[in-house]
Amino acid sequence: MFQKAYIPYKGYWSSPFSRWQMSFQSANAIELGAATARKFLELRGYTPDIFDGCVLGSTVAQPKWFHMTPWFCAMMGNDKISGPMISQACATSATCIYTAAAGVETGMYKTVLAAAADRTSNSPHLAWANPLGSSGEVISENWMTDNFTDPYAGHLMVETAEFVATDFGGITKEESDTMAIRRYEQYAMSLENDREFQKGYMIPVEVNLSRKKTIIVDADEGVRPNTAEGLAPLKPTVEGGCITYGAQTHPADANAGVIVTTQERAAELSKDKGVTIQLLSYGSARAKPARMAAAVTPAAEMALNNADVEVKDLSAVKTHNPFTINDIVMGSLMKIPDDIFNNYGSSLIFGHPQGPTGARCTIELIEELVKLGGGYGLFAGCAAGDTAAALVVKVS
Repeated sequence: MFQKAYIPYKGYWSSPFSRWQMSFQSANAIELGAATARKFLELRGYTPDIFDGCVLGSTVAQPKWFHMTPWFCAMMGNDKISGPMISQACATSATCIYTAAAGVETGMYKTVLAAAADRTSNSPHLAWANPLGSSGEVISENWMTDNFTDPYAGHLMVETAEFVATDFGGITKEESDTMAIRRYEQYAMSLENDREFQKGYMIPVEVNLSRKKTIIVDADEGVRPNTAEGLAPLKPTVEGGCITYGAQTHPADANAGVIVTTQERAAELSKDKGVTIQLLSYGSARAKPARMAAAVTPAAEMALNNADVEVKDLSAVKTHNPFTINDIVMGSLMKIPDDIFNNYGSSLIFGHPQGPTGARCTIELIEELVKLGGGYGLFAGCAAGDTAAALVVKVS
């Protein structure tokens, strides 16, 4: 349980999430992330020298990725700091925030930027040296699509969700579709009043489409509505299963960041001095092979136990839910009330750029808790390798 880690109110951002092969497809994620960070600092009235450390997450290699964190910090405007680069699949953001909080807790840092940037579009096609192969032929790998299959468990991620659905008593396509519709209705909440909720944290991004054309992307791209009429005719992606393309997330491109600092510094940096945001705990777990969706519940329970918080104490819950099965199972096992579960959106609907996903979910969790007047919040999400990570925050 953390005692000293705080987040300033409005000390965080997310870019829009752009469906892969849309407006962000050609932009280097690290460069775009640094540009968004600079704009965030300017809009909030901060200067880059407020940071004495940075934790940067990314899961898809970009040109110059080897120099990621120091390069990002320099482009952001502070070439005197650096820090670790973290790549932990879909748990990357949660672990970045946890690492930043640990640095503050131990006194190593006073004010840390925990950021993440990824581009799933146009991901690398890699050639690995293989001098012992026939005629020295290389080993090749498509970074994104080849890694949709777990090399240890040997199954596609969607298959692991289907296994959990079967383990849980046989979740039906109708149940899955109903959850997908519900999650889209909740995302629509964030679009009300001219996207008032999203505009509370989302930073518009400038993108060069060509030498002569630059556009501003200020809202999510590629979100598709879920309706009963639209989902009913769709076939499950795995024969005999329950999950259709409408009941799973889509790859995306984006960046996000969260400032983690001391209580005193958070008060100084907060937009509203009356709001206090404390990071309480972190949890992680690994399920048995090919059961990725099952790892979310034990990770969430660990984070809650570490924070000495129970489900009945929670005011809001957010998840990285690449498949409807994640929330169906977690909600049932933990008895999470529907009215606090993924209001204003989740990655099932707005997409999944991997590294930044958990940060956006945590930011939306904080924003919702502020709207509610405070309370405890839980973020949890699964990750590749049948793992999961979770965070608990308190807003007062």
